[in-house]
Amino acid sequence: MLYAFSSSPFYNSQVQLPTMSDPIPPKIHGNPKRYPFFKDALGALDGTHINCSPSQQEHQAARN
Repeated sequence: MLYAFSSSPFYNSQVQLPTMSDPIPPKIHGNPKRYPFFKDALGALDGTHINCSPSQQEHQAARN
């Protein structure tokens, strides 16, 4: 699946990366609970788990 989703033609036709000039969605920009955390975000990986090895202090922040 990884190979199928990350190779042409699927990736080139289905994946659209955000640019620096894309506006921040109003749902995020207008919400004081969300904007401070997402103001510098360029995109999101929905439903994707990334294997990582955080330190003990960062363990809670790296949980799903």
